[in-house]
Amino acid sequence: MRYLHVIKSICITITSIILLWMANSVFADTSKATIYDSSISWEDVVNKSNLLSSVPQYNSADIKLLFDAYIHAKDSLSPEKGRAWQYNVYFIHAFWGPINNPFIKYPRPAKVFIFLNEHTDEFYMAPIFKDTSDSNYYVFDKNAKQPLLLNDWIANLSGTLGLQAALRFNICNGYGDLPTDSCIEKSYQNEAADLQHNNRSIVLASIPNAYRSPQKDWRSYLSKTKTLLGESIYEQSVAWNDISLRNNRLNTISTWPNYTTIQDGFEKIRDLRYFSDESQQDFMRRITWLYPDDGCWTRAAAMVQDFFGPFNNVVNKLVRPSKVFAFGNLCANTPNSPRGKVSWWYHTAPIIRDAETNQSYVLDPSVNPYQPLPVEDWMSRIAANENACAHSDSAVNSFNVCNGYATGPYDSCQNSVRTSYITETSSVLGQATYRRHERYRQTDLGRDANLVLGDMPPWRR
Repeated sequence: MRYLHVIKSICITITSIILLWMANSVFADTSKATIYDSSISWEDVVNKSNLLSSVPQYNSADIKLLFDAYIHAKDSLSPEKGRAWQYNVYFIHAFWGPINNPFIKYPRPAKVFIFLNEHTDEFYMAPIFKDTSDSNYYVFDKNAKQPLLLNDWIANLSGTLGLQAALRFNICNGYGDLPTDSCIEKSYQNEAADLQHNNRSIVLASIPNAYRSPQKDWRSYLSKTKTLLGESIYEQSVAWNDISLRNNRLNTISTWPNYTTIQDGFEKIRDLRYFSDESQQDFMRRITWLYPDDGCWTRAAAMVQDFFGPFNNVVNKLVRPSKVFAFGNLCANTPNSPRGKVSWWYHTAPIIRDAETNQSYVLDPSVNPYQPLPVEDWMSRIAANENACAHSDSAVNSFNVCNGYATGPYDSCQNSVRTSYITETSSVLGQATYRRHERYRQTDLGRDANLVLGDMPPWRR
């Protein structure tokens, strides 16, 4: 059976990659000009001014703060060695997340593009900011010691490269990051996918499915080959019923100021539609709350990374939530399954602690879409023994808390060599497979898929 789960993980990986490709190709709108095709001559003063008027504004102190975060992003993100554009996309995507992210303090930067000639593989792209104090435009360059004036950045490029021909220029406030992209048509998930060509398949294939057959014991799903290093989340888990060990772990959870903040944050994460639907053009999707059968690891990764970014993110209003992992013969009652229940051998979700009361709350709309759950209540709900879960002998055996970038039970929470920000980014891309499953599931349940995945989810009825 273990081999069947490996095969299923590989199939999920392949499906995710295919769906991401479809989002780029099947729905390509040829009427939308690419970033290169819509570029203008650098000498075109009027149109250049029009483009620059769309650049978000910041004060001088904030630009300096953000530049310091930009220069040190390599320490927190560990981006692959590559072209400067990749580093720059990492910075924007990681620190700001999706457009309309409700948790950020500063607007998402625009991207400035400079094209050297008609060959679209020869270009420069960088974050650009308008300073409200002097009305100048500044560009972030990882080889510079301070933000560069746009004109100085252009002059440096021209001088270094000895350019003779006129440069071309463009500004993008969307997810487009390559000359061949449409600035406004490119999806959030494909901005992330551009950064993951070398390792997303490896990471996705390493995350085991959480699904458990109701007749099988959870231990039969453990991989002996992946539990030998002693530092995985599963191996370092502790008995849930050991109150002392439980409290020690719960006391490591990140805190938000109060319950009002937690409830408000929960609703904002639950409701934001920021993924593009791979099967229907111009339809935005939420995280896959309505397909609880599997994929908890990619939901948790999306909730934490997309809305809060890396640790010590100066852009965000709140700290990153922690992640809680539960192991055992788990069963949860749910209206989002034809059987009225789902069974797992592990389950994970973000968790946060109320600084006023010290109560820990799990943010898991797949289990309860109305409110964050006290961790004790959450554990009871995912190990239910009533209704559809009756006679299931459900119980939480052990649990763990992770304050790192790990996403699966065999990941190391602390070892930055084994798990990094890239690990989490790759896991978010796994949402593509579950968006497809979620859409099919709504049809199976007799629901109008576009209605419940769109403006009228079940919790609004």
